[in-house]
Amino acid sequence: MLLMLFLLPANMVAQTSASSSKYIATYESSTQTLTFKKFVGETLPDNSVVVEDKMRVDAINKNLGNGTIVHIVFDKSFSTYKPTSLSYFFNRLTKLETITGLEYLNTEKVTDMSYMFYNCVALTSLDVTKFNTANVKNMGNMFYSCSALTSLDVTKFNTENVANMSYMFYSCSSLKSLDVTHFNTANVKNMTSMFSGCSSLTSLDVTHFNTANVTNMISMFSVCSKLTSLNVTNFNTANVKSMSHMFNSCSALTSLDITNFNTENVTNMSYMFNSCSSLTSLYLTNFNTEKVTNMERMFSDCQALTTIYTSSEFVTTQVSKSSGMFTNCEKLKGEEVWKKYKATDKTYAKIEGGYFSVGIPMVKYADGTLTFFLASKETLGENEYELNGGKNLPGWMKHTLGITKVVFDTSFANARPTSCYKWFYWCENLKQVEGIKNLNTKEVTNMVDMFCECRYLSSLDVSGFNTEKVTDMSEMFYDCISLKLLDIAKFNTANVTNMQGMFYSCSALTTIYASDKFVTGQVTDGSNMFSNCTNLKGFVDYKNNSDKTDHIFANYKTGYFSKLVGKNGDEKIGATGETLAAEKLVLADDKDFVAYEPFAAKTASYSRTMKEGTIWATLCLPFEVTLDGQNFRAFKLLSADDATETVELEEIKTSIAAGTPVIIKMKDGATQLKFSEADKAIAKDVQTSKTANSNYQLQGLYTQKMFSKDTDNNCYIVKGDKLMNPAKLLQETTTEFVDSKSFRAYMVDNSSAPAAGARMFSISGGTTAIEQLETTADSKAEYYDLQGRRLPDLQKGVNIVKRGGKTMKVIIK
Repeated sequence: MLLMLFLLPANMVAQTSASSSKYIATYESSTQTLTFKKFVGETLPDNSVVVEDKMRVDAINKNLGNGTIVHIVFDKSFSTYKPTSLSYFFNRLTKLETITGLEYLNTEKVTDMSYMFYNCVALTSLDVTKFNTANVKNMGNMFYSCSALTSLDVTKFNTENVANMSYMFYSCSSLKSLDVTHFNTANVKNMTSMFSGCSSLTSLDVTHFNTANVTNMISMFSVCSKLTSLNVTNFNTANVKSMSHMFNSCSALTSLDITNFNTENVTNMSYMFNSCSSLTSLYLTNFNTEKVTNMERMFSDCQALTTIYTSSEFVTTQVSKSSGMFTNCEKLKGEEVWKKYKATDKTYAKIEGGYFSVGIPMVKYADGTLTFFLASKETLGENEYELNGGKNLPGWMKHTLGITKVVFDTSFANARPTSCYKWFYWCENLKQVEGIKNLNTKEVTNMVDMFCECRYLSSLDVSGFNTEKVTDMSEMFYDCISLKLLDIAKFNTANVTNMQGMFYSCSALTTIYASDKFVTGQVTDGSNMFSNCTNLKGFVDYKNNSDKTDHIFANYKTGYFSKLVGKNGDEKIGATGETLAAEKLVLADDKDFVAYEPFAAKTASYSRTMKEGTIWATLCLPFEVTLDGQNFRAFKLLSADDATETVELEEIKTSIAAGTPVIIKMKDGATQLKFSEADKAIAKDVQTSKTANSNYQLQGLYTQKMFSKDTDNNCYIVKGDKLMNPAKLLQETTTEFVDSKSFRAYMVDNSSAPAAGARMFSISGGTTAIEQLETTADSKAEYYDLQGRRLPDLQKGVNIVKRGGKTMKVIIK
């Protein structure tokens, strides 16, 4: 027996018995055929091996002596064999030309088909129509480099459980058609190189693809060089992180609509459109490239590309790799024209002074809504209109009475209309204008009748309008009878010649905010500008001056306008007259106050309720406060000495100057601050109160301040009767945020050793939070003079303050 084994050829190892599976693969060298079948018997046929689950054909062949496999046959008897994985099953069978009886390969339990036909470069046909793929999760690289296949029917594939389709048809370069319209891709996360190198495909329908979970689209359609069109408008790319090489070398594509792409999470766009040599334009108007770091050769070798439409969201702030971004884009032009000698990196990846352009502005009416947007196509659809120019009537006027809402899409922000002539004329049912910030009026010259007869429009934000080039504003807001307020503070009317009837019959309008840029020097017709504005009031009110209706009164000094001088919470502050006076200013802790310039208030008020037991606090108001009769005492910080544990305060006796931060001490358990002053100047800026050596300062606040543990580590706020360091509170406790409300002050330690200086500083004399965050100073402070006599309160001169185990001097000057 031993002698017989030695005499067998190397490629014909005898098997003594069949395994329990009874499924075998037998190789016939004369026909170079490997046959899979069920075997019944004790001794295996020559050149046979038992087939086990997860076994690959190349491993089987190795056991059989590595013969050349040209043909594979699956016998019907093999159909009861039920593998769980076919990963790499036909891997690298580069001489394999035919597979017969593939319907007898039972795949009902298979979960992995990755690399199944990997590099089967000689296969010219493949019938997988009987495959049961219901349990398959991985089809990555399944037909990788099956470069001789001219057709492939995968229409019966059930892909609902598939998560990986990367490289699935990679380099199937002879496929002339491929139907994947029935693919369920809801669970797919990876589509990297899915169709890459399918260079013979002339069409590909992926319109039904659900890509909501896909994170990677690298090279997805790369080198699909015969595709003349590709519809990816339904792609959901919200989770995609890389689009590198996505359309690389799609050289026959003449157009590509990717206006719906969400690129907010994309970090890599290198080679994305490289060698798309037939594209003449690209609409990237929805691209947000805030997170993109790599744009290398993104548009390189797009020789026919003349225009790239983008928006302000296409930025390169994070891009570190951009070499060759515009190489050989010889026809490209935006504000800059491509030249060979110019930089080809991200330098010109911008609209202003770069190669990018804005999109084609269009208007669409549907179901009561008029939408302004940048189109991805030049042809007009149903109820779609181009923007009107000059004094041409807008095409959408036929829908005037049906319009209830106007929307300016974010893409429209980069449109540059030159005329707004009668845009919303007689839209008397219009109630809402959304996204008006996306209307850029930089190039507009005509605003005639723009909102004329918008009778139900109760609010309108035109505060962002650039009117530098406008020459005609006649009847712009004519008969807007529901408008109560207009902010035209940014209107520059230096070139306007016609303001006739501009605010005519705006009978509910009470306030028009304007600035010094609203001038009427060029106006030749300003008649009836304010006629029937019965509730309008500026320096003068219309009720008492109804005969004064022309442009002479378009100012805030002697006319109907108010100048926008500040903001109190969400409320705008208007002032009128030569001295700029506002009627009233009511300040509150929950409203930030911002002054754009100094002004006066005919009445100014502020109130605050403090927690019971509060003794010390801070105060900073933009108007002067008289101290006579107040229920608190006010102090200015003069000095603080760590070595002598001395705090020096100066009591303010008469009034607190506008904008000056002070420390206050409540009297007799008082908890209410209440001020009402008449005819007071309002200080634009808060002041800083410093000690003589500048080591400490009180910084006033008109607005809420959120403290940072990183940048505010030398700042201290008064909480209760203690000074607390917000940075330490944030760092060493569970406190999530520390803030100071409006109209307070905080201390800044500018000394060379701020931690040491801060430890001794305590207004009330108790232990500070800077020294011991967990300490709560509940004991009341006791005051003594230098002779040891008990005092009811701090007095002028030297005070000895005892609290708990702490003693310190407080000098009141």
